[in-house]
Amino acid sequence: MTRESCLKREQSKRMPTDSNTRNINLLFQRIMNQAHICIIKRDGKREDFSDSKISNAIGKAFKATGIENEESLIDEITHRVIEHINQPTIGVEEIQDLVETELMKDCPEVAKKYIIYRQWRNTERDRKTKIKHIMDGIVAIDKNDVNLSNANMSSHTPAGQMMTFASEITKDYTYKYLLPKQFSEAHQLGDIHIHDLDYYPTKTTTCIQYDMEDLFERGFHTKNGSIRTPQSIQSYATLATIIFQTNQNEQHGGQAIPAFDYFMSKGVLKSFQKAMASSISFYMDMKGVVVDDKQVLQTVKDNLPTIAPSAEAQNKLLTALTALNITLTNDELQHILKKSTQQVRKDTHQAMEGFIHNLNTMHSRGGNQVVFSSINYGTDTSAEGRMVIEELLKTTIEGLGTQGEVPVFPIQIFKIKDGISYSDADFEKAMTDFKAAMNGEMTFEAPNFDLFLKACQTTAKALFPNFMFLDTPFNQNEKWRADDPKRYRYELATMGCRTRVFENLNGEKTSLGRGNLSFTTMNMPRLAIEAHMQAVKECGKDAPKETIEQKTKELFLQSVHRMAEFIGEQLYTRYQYQRTALARQFPFMMSNDVWKGGGALNPNDEVGDVLKQGTLGIGFIGGHNAMVAIYGEGHGHNQKAWDTLYEAVKEMNAVVAELKEKYHLNFSVLATPAEGLSGRFTRMDKRKYGIIPGVNDRDYYVNSFHVDVKEPITIVDKIKREAPFHALTLGGHITYVELDGEAKKNIKAIAKIVKVMHDSGIGYGSINHPVDTCHNCGYKGVIYDKCPICNSENILRMRRITGYLTGDLSSWNSAKRAEEHDRVKHH
Repeated sequence: MTRESCLKREQSKRMPTDSNTRNINLLFQRIMNQAHICIIKRDGKREDFSDSKISNAIGKAFKATGIENEESLIDEITHRVIEHINQPTIGVEEIQDLVETELMKDCPEVAKKYIIYRQWRNTERDRKTKIKHIMDGIVAIDKNDVNLSNANMSSHTPAGQMMTFASEITKDYTYKYLLPKQFSEAHQLGDIHIHDLDYYPTKTTTCIQYDMEDLFERGFHTKNGSIRTPQSIQSYATLATIIFQTNQNEQHGGQAIPAFDYFMSKGVLKSFQKAMASSISFYMDMKGVVVDDKQVLQTVKDNLPTIAPSAEAQNKLLTALTALNITLTNDELQHILKKSTQQVRKDTHQAMEGFIHNLNTMHSRGGNQVVFSSINYGTDTSAEGRMVIEELLKTTIEGLGTQGEVPVFPIQIFKIKDGISYSDADFEKAMTDFKAAMNGEMTFEAPNFDLFLKACQTTAKALFPNFMFLDTPFNQNEKWRADDPKRYRYELATMGCRTRVFENLNGEKTSLGRGNLSFTTMNMPRLAIEAHMQAVKECGKDAPKETIEQKTKELFLQSVHRMAEFIGEQLYTRYQYQRTALARQFPFMMSNDVWKGGGALNPNDEVGDVLKQGTLGIGFIGGHNAMVAIYGEGHGHNQKAWDTLYEAVKEMNAVVAELKEKYHLNFSVLATPAEGLSGRFTRMDKRKYGIIPGVNDRDYYVNSFHVDVKEPITIVDKIKREAPFHALTLGGHITYVELDGEAKKNIKAIAKIVKVMHDSGIGYGSINHPVDTCHNCGYKGVIYDKCPICNSENILRMRRITGYLTGDLSSWNSAKRAEEHDRVKHH
């Protein structure tokens, strides 16, 4: 009905008649009784009836339709609503229902506006109520899933509370004003999860791998000053932590160093050269010979390019020193070399100790968090690089504080490279007498194989390092050469949680100076649940099981494809928004060329194409749960389930290929590192579908393609079932195995597990085991209820959550606590 017809109808109804007069008299009597009507509000409170509130609401609906100056019409509709009130109490919703009914009789267009306005008010009211409830929980520092969404954040501290307040309000702002409606609804309904929504308005990117050599050699600047090239290993390590904490505040995700051993090695050499020069000057001073310290240092630098100089280099140094009237015997030089090497090893150890302590104590990230830091190392075969690795591993084992607590950060990743840090021949040799191998009584063909063994020893005690396998086909780079002093540029580096940035449509294939832009995760179990429901509907509930399964599979794969396309468009929309950021919004990252290409921008330039080097991740969660929804079993042992999940992830890759062709951007499939998300989807699906045994009957969905954490399966079988998925998830992946008992007593078993990963095509793997420490006496081992030494119950229980460690399970959200409880041990 048009606006004109609405008005004509109302005008005809208002012509004076005897009937109308009688109605008005009756209405007058009804109005006289209004004083006895009580309104029940939504919160249960009562208040006296007021017809002005009804007429005001109707008036807004008329105005929204473009109809104005119709007070008499509004009054009449208001009176008709009142006529229907024949009880002493009535609820607000009932009154609004009556208003809708009366408006629909004569003015449907106005009624539609009223209904829309009512729905909007209800939505806003619900949102405000929800936000108020969330805010109350933050104020009361309740242990709920909002406050525990990030186990790395101290949510009960003032900074943590402020971060959580800001996060929740910013998410609401993003839903309302920044996200296109279809993406906002899909997220809020639980079809997808757009990660780091609270940072969406800031246009930040997720993570990055630093080119530290570039930063160290050029120097860099911060808001309050410039930093010169460091001249000692202590300075190198300290500046690394400064870079970590400074850049962390310009991104919402992890920060990583891709070749820590290479980047720190120059600091070791500089410290060694200074120690040598200082010792020579001191030695000559004891002989009563005055020397020029600067000349001595320069001579040492010119002739000793390594901390392990050859006999030829030593002779050249002696000759060069003679020109400065410095005469040393070979024995004297050997003594100085030995003392200088001891000094630089001590300096390097202290530098690594300070580095680890700083990264675990500098709360420089929003929400009173330490930097989410990762370091990759293992392939620098120089004496300096090897010393960095050795002292880092020693420091990690020693731990933090007086009781040697396991350091949570940085996440450490040891690179396994054939001929460099690993070889099958070396492994077989070490297995013949593992004790002798661990004691350094064997020599190996791979120059860093001994460091691989020490890495296994360290992970057996401290859960780090994890292991990355550079010779797995998809981790290789055709430009890598063993004789290239900068070969690290062509070695994959990973973020500790699993994010992988390597392939590049818009530049060189490398991890350096690049990172992830954003990622979004699909609710894979929901797609399987709905596919099964539709299959039953189409085939009939009495159809053979195989028929329903086949139909479910077809529908599921179609849904995965469509959802991957949908997420791809959402990621592209966010990318277009991120491009509009100004370089000065990320002053450290862009002006120092931390994100490669950023250094060429002026402060007021949009970052634009500089971001094309980054990656966009289409993630998934709950592969196991989805397969149970289809087949009644997960993919750990059911081959049909495994094949279907594999096809689903291949389907996602097909979409990624289409998106790469369409937008020429680095889209990829990601095995999502889900923390808060692991429980969010499950809660929503329980409300929507009820509890489905084996699918959503726990508090969490199993991560990505992982075999169910409760499934009894051997170490070898778990690795072999998950390895093929690594090649399909080039946006990031990881495989875990769970050990029982004290792994530190069986380092050999750790080494064997790493070999299985290496041989099976794993890209990135990690080994979990209990690491408990008594706060009272410092005892370390597997502690059950009480410390076996002092009977204390004050126990630090170090466990891994979504890639990083935490020693307080109470800081985990309910879903991850439930998952940790369910984890079975693999044998």
